[in-house]
Amino acid sequence: MPRPELLAAARKDARRERLLDMEQRVRRYRAACFAILALALASAGPEIGWLWLAPLAGGFAGFAVADRFMRASERPWLWVAAAWGALPLLLGGAVIASGGPTSPVLMWFALPAVTLGARFDPWGMVVGTAYLLVVFLLSTVAVDPASAAAHHQSLVAAVALVLSTVILSGALVESDRAHRRRSTLDPLTGLFNRNALEQRLAELDGAPCDRRKGGQSHALLLCDLDHFKRVNDELGHAAGDAVLQDVAYTMRAVLRAGDSIYRIGGEEILVVLPGASEKDAVGVAERLRQAVRKRRPAGVGVTISIGAAVTKPDTVNTDDLVARADAALYSAKANGRDAVYVAN
Repeated sequence: MPRPELLAAARKDARRERLLDMEQRVRRYRAACFAILALALASAGPEIGWLWLAPLAGGFAGFAVADRFMRASERPWLWVAAAWGALPLLLGGAVIASGGPTSPVLMWFALPAVTLGARFDPWGMVVGTAYLLVVFLLSTVAVDPASAAAHHQSLVAAVALVLSTVILSGALVESDRAHRRRSTLDPLTGLFNRNALEQRLAELDGAPCDRRKGGQSHALLLCDLDHFKRVNDELGHAAGDAVLQDVAYTMRAVLRAGDSIYRIGGEEILVVLPGASEKDAVGVAERLRQAVRKRRPAGVGVTISIGAAVTKPDTVNTDDLVARADAALYSAKANGRDAVYVAN
């Protein structure tokens, strides 16, 4: 079985990738929700005033800032949490402006509750739910206790809706998480598997590479353990598995934030370096090679050969990128191993 620290690192990477994927997918739908909220509040503008424009703009700007910085951050959940936390404040302001305990928009607090499970782990869901309820009570009971007491049934119904939404959405998301873990993680090393790699390459395929057109270069590193068959033959498959686990752990520790690593079969590992130039790719590859050589995973002296390929100008062609990385790896193997070769 994989070591606990290896699984923890793999799960951390998986959570990060899932969070970034979720934010990417939900972005346009979130914008539509903001538009719907704005139209609904604007329709009541003559009665409730226009002060709600400030928190609405603040909430939208918060998500825009989070989208800008979270992918490059080692802790993207902090950006997401900060942006998500602005939405209940927006809703609280709308509730206060439209009557507090008698507001017709009390049920809107269920909207941020829907996305809690998709963004955060169970502990984060508990904290987020508590935060939602605090903002709800401050914008209703704290504003007008007498009116809140007179309309307590509406308040209880809104709280029940929020809690039920969190519970049901959490159950659905947990099912999705379990499915993704089974379908995208290699059970031995904890690295992403071929299914996850195919999804990642599909995302990159056809993207622009020219910076003048808003694109960026990308690189692949195809890595292979040298003479790994000897390890299995001389020390047994249990030792071979331990070596693979340790190599996976060592390589992940060297990679940059945003890089992703996949076990694609046997002792072959592929690394995707988004936004990397040839110089970046060679630098990362050399650090990987030296780290594995110095580590002596599971007490066994092993080395890796690495073939690097960088996208050509124009658009990303992942088939060509993988083929060139494979050719570079073959050159590294044919010329003594324990080396980094770059595809022309």
